[in-house]
Amino acid sequence: MPGEGGFALLAVMLVLALLGVVVAELAFSMRLEASMVRSYKETVVATHLAEAAVEQAIREVLSGAQIQALDENGRMVFYRTAVGQPTPTLVPPLTRERVPLGPGQFSYRITDEESRLNVNLAPPERVDRLLAALDLEKRDRDVITDSLQDWKDANDEHRLNGAESEDYYLKLPVPYRARNGSLQDTAELLQVRGVTPGLYFGKPDRPGLGELVTVFGRNTVNINTAPPAVLEALNLSEAEIADIVQTRPRTPYPFVPGRYAGRGLGVGSQTFRIEADGIVAGEPKTRLVAIVRRGVRQQGAQRRTAAAPAAPSRGVIVLSWRLDPER
Repeated sequence: MPGEGGFALLAVMLVLALLGVVVAELAFSMRLEASMVRSYKETVVATHLAEAAVEQAIREVLSGAQIQALDENGRMVFYRTAVGQPTPTLVPPLTRERVPLGPGQFSYRITDEESRLNVNLAPPERVDRLLAALDLEKRDRDVITDSLQDWKDANDEHRLNGAESEDYYLKLPVPYRARNGSLQDTAELLQVRGVTPGLYFGKPDRPGLGELVTVFGRNTVNINTAPPAVLEALNLSEAEIADIVQTRPRTPYPFVPGRYAGRGLGVGSQTFRIEADGIVAGEPKTRLVAIVRRGVRQQGAQRRTAAAPAAPSRGVIVLSWRLDPER
């Protein structure tokens, strides 16, 4: 009957349409799964590439160089000194950009952790001068310096402009307690009253507080690598800062000149920050940030002083190792 034939044709068309939907869904799922697998594979490969970059950076750190300085492009380089040699000798840097390795590439940047102000050790007046260098008003500076002191001290009594757990932090929409101890990471500053993301991360025309401070290292700053804002925090004048910044790219200081003695400056560093990118298919896929410190001094090395270069080391201690959450 014609009606039965039409019904059969309609049924066949419905079945074919259903099969088409199933096949299309299956194809989409397979493409999505393949994309996820490819992304996972690239992330794993990129992580290994970033780890290789850290290892190459550590090779530079352990080059036996006693002095670290900035070249004319602002890149950290290493210098060796020898007895009777008045001018330090540059250690040729390894390639740090787009280094090919296996299925990808890696890049890395080494910075001197001891070019930064140690917020766990710096007195409040140094922190205040650093904040002033970042163009903060006196009222805002007072809130941050007092709150930072309250964050680190062991008691629960807040300073005039400070904050403690009971009177401030526990009353926030997302409450938490002050550490009442030394900071373990610079990002912890974002929890301290008065420190905003804009201040911490900076702007295109102004460095962020997070780039100028550390929780590792000594209470001295490397004269050859410290940025102007940190030198200003050490109470150096504009003329003195200009003199240092103009002199050190040409000839790094092998020791702290007498005119800068007692100002919190040193020469040579033991602690370094390594920011490493793993690159796959031409794009950075993973970033590792490691902070390492030179380990045991070589036998026979002279004892280090604040004004003398650090002795070479045989190994490194990893102080911090993390994936960059922004990558």
